[in-house]
Amino acid sequence: MNKKYSASIYTLGCRVNQYESEAVVDKLIEAGFEIKDFNDVCDIYIVNTCAVTGESDRKSRQYVRRAKNTNPKAHVIVMGCLSQYKLEDLQELNVASYICGNRNKLSVVDAAIALCEGRRVDEYSIVDIDKAPYENMDVMHSDNTRAYVKIEDGCDNNCAYCSIKYARGPVVSRLKTDVIKEVCRLAKMGYKEVVLTGVETASYGKDTGEKLADLIKEIDNVEGIERIRLGSLEPSVLTREFVETLSKTKKFMPSFHLSLQSGSSNVLAAMKRKYNAEQVLAKVDFAKKCIPNVTFTCDIIAGFPGETYDDYVQTCEIIEKIGFLHCHIFPFSKREGTEAAKMSGQILRSEKIARANSIGHTAKRVSCTLYSSIKPGTEFDVLFETPKGDMQIGHTPEMFEVCVTNLESLQGQIRRVRVVSTEKEQIFGELV
Repeated sequence: MNKKYSASIYTLGCRVNQYESEAVVDKLIEAGFEIKDFNDVCDIYIVNTCAVTGESDRKSRQYVRRAKNTNPKAHVIVMGCLSQYKLEDLQELNVASYICGNRNKLSVVDAAIALCEGRRVDEYSIVDIDKAPYENMDVMHSDNTRAYVKIEDGCDNNCAYCSIKYARGPVVSRLKTDVIKEVCRLAKMGYKEVVLTGVETASYGKDTGEKLADLIKEIDNVEGIERIRLGSLEPSVLTREFVETLSKTKKFMPSFHLSLQSGSSNVLAAMKRKYNAEQVLAKVDFAKKCIPNVTFTCDIIAGFPGETYDDYVQTCEIIEKIGFLHCHIFPFSKREGTEAAKMSGQILRSEKIARANSIGHTAKRVSCTLYSSIKPGTEFDVLFETPKGDMQIGHTPEMFEVCVTNLESLQGQIRRVRVVSTEKEQIFGELV
């Protein structure tokens, strides 16, 4: 490009979307674009959409319209899950100059260049998601101290409530050699922690014969990387063999995020999940025995069709039994084309929200109890991420949030911290 053009990107949804947006930004910078804030006047606006809930749909459309309102002369590009799942929703807006779905997101860079140079582009580029291969991406930068590394795309589960299989397609895994190359590069850039993420992270290697545990063991040997975490996991992946392997991996952090969804076996069966509540409790119990100080976070859907009061109570009870450090709780969202959308026993929106709020109160109480159990004088190694004035915020290996008063930024450093006190869901400490 002979002229310097500007671009901005807004990302909705999950860590996978955020990773992919960062990869697109890196390619835009490489092509010569100046990256600006989404609220600034730009030549190109890109919206990376989400379709996991009806609210995600609404927000995606909202940001597409907002981009055009910010600069009516700009070109708006839309990509991601809503494009793949419900293209007609975006067509109705009649705003975008280029729309692509998933597994061809890097095409937006060539589209952006062509649009800025006044060349014609096809308005739509939606691939056959059921046949498309893995789209290899690399992230050369990250806004976070910990770096997310995408290792897998797609999902082969058939959960009754989920639209993501239509938007992301079947499981495709990234080559292990490509993952290791990216992790090595991130280590040279100074990142101390990597989080392996995907649409269904536990399905890594299902299509290639690779094993997630073997990938983790290789990353464990990468010089400079001191912490390894995993993205969201279905509880069924916590087999004895897998947990025992992780317990012997020195850099693996003792923290799991479980895609739990409910504490009721009846609801889990209706959702077509691969486990029941009793199996979850047994797997968590084994992990606690095998990995010292391990903690758990989870996702919960409140108000699934047919969920009774007793089912809702069982979800609250499993949160207490397991002792989740944090819970992401969502009211059930009816998604067009899914089995759950046609089920009888649909629950009123007001009741779904009430149950979600109540579950949230239980989760917060449990979390506060976990924090309050940490005694003054206890010491942790903390990776510091976010400076807020003279307060430095970081996380322990178990994902407890720690706050230390220090005038100089500690961002990106792992430092030993002694606990002074706890308050609600935060530890206050001092450097050792």
